Amino acid sequence: MPMNLKDIEYIVVLMMENRSFDHLLGYLSLPPYNRSDVEGFKENVNYSNHYGDKVYNTFQMQSQLLEDPPHERDTINTQLGLPLKLGSALPMNGFVESYATRKPAPQDLSLVMGYHTGAQLPIYDFFAKNFTICDHWFSSLPTGTQPNRLMAMSGETTIDVNARFLLPEQKLVYDWLNERNIPWCSYNSGGLPFFSLMHSWQKTILEDLTLPFLDRHRYFREYENFQSDWTNSTDLPSVIFLEPEYTDLLDRSPNDDHPPTELGKGQSFIQSIYETLISNPERWQKTVMLITYDEHGGCYDHVSPLWVKTEPPTPDAYLPFSTTGVRVPAFIVSPFVEPSSVYQEPLDHTAILQFLAERFDPKQSYSQSVNTRQQHFGRLSQALTRALPRTDIPNPPGIISTSNIPPNASQLAPGANANSGAFQTARETMKNEHPALWSEFCTKRNNQ
Repeated sequence: MPMNLKDIEYIVVLMMENRSFDHLLGYLSLPPYNRSDVEGFKENVNYSNHYGDKVYNTFQMQSQLLEDPPHERDTINTQLGLPLKLGSALPMNGFVESYATRKPAPQDLSLVMGYHTGAQLPIYDFFAKNFTICDHWFSSLPTGTQPNRLMAMSGETTIDVNARFLLPEQKLVYDWLNERNIPWCSYNSGGLPFFSLMHSWQKTILEDLTLPFLDRHRYFREYENFQSDWTNSTDLPSVIFLEPEYTDLLDRSPNDDHPPTELGKGQSFIQSIYETLISNPERWQKTVMLITYDEHGGCYDHVSPLWVKTEPPTPDAYLPFSTTGVRVPAFIVSPFVEPSSVYQEPLDHTAILQFLAERFDPKQSYSQSVNTRQQHFGRLSQALTRALPRTDIPNPPGIISTSNIPPNASQLAPGANANSGAFQTARETMKNEHPALWSEFCTKRNNQ
């Protein structure tokens, strides 16, 4: 018997940064894990890229990826092997070639072919054993962070590459939820939330992060309050967005997995989220958490993206995209899924929007653009296979220790530097337009 989506009271969404499925989860189908249900690496199959006179094979990494690979529209075309005949499988043979164009040049070209294992990713290995992997979740577009996050939070994007200045205005899922009186909030782990890059949200973000509650509804909140809210709040919103501290902020202690930020920080962050969720068993029994990545960040993946055409919202905005982006890691963490399960139908970031509409406004699609796009994909609701929630609550593992070394601009790829510049523009805009709020925000942060 299928589950009743009305039994879900809380949908928690976390989008991390810049890793491919093979890079973080491809190990699951290799010994000693031997998951035949996961489309990862197969033993005795040669996964390689040729560049110059060398062959670069996939290999288990022992170190971190400290030099950010290029991951903009043109360099991703190189990684995929485009252009190619419509409908054919893409060769995925240009990752090393693309990495070689990086300035400054990387010290080790082979690193984009590397992958990690469960010992290095303890919370993901734990999720793989106890919840659901989505092994065909593709970033929406073969381009960078900003367009893909707009697709995830809007269903369309007015830009095709990262903008160095503020994002153009467009409706977000926040607006969609408000129009339907569906309560939501966003907890950010540090610095600024992503949509401080959109001018229309800046004042709300600053007010929410600095002013006392009083009688105000607070949309944007600090992550340090998540546990107490989850435990004690009697009016916790139904939709909760969680945001890491972004490497592109070039700030204090990023934990978003964006190279060069080490993976252990993200593992610790995600474990803390899970521990909070299960600390309130009554709420946990009504919760679905979705974890995915905005895009692959230039890391190798062997599975061809899907031939899904994406038109710009206005004809002159940019040339249409012919494929999805590269496959990214994704999990459904919930008592409504079976342990050690895999959802193999194709998905992209707009699946999140479709799922919200299916749960909270089932008589309507999220939008025409999302409805049209979803014809190519499965549905997240199909992965929720239990009519009744599980009563077991798996205990998480121990987490590897991490260092606290902030990144520097020279380690970022050009697209990431553009996004970093956009965050700097956002800072300057908020400082100039809302000086009192900005001063209070900075004082509060420095006192933490």
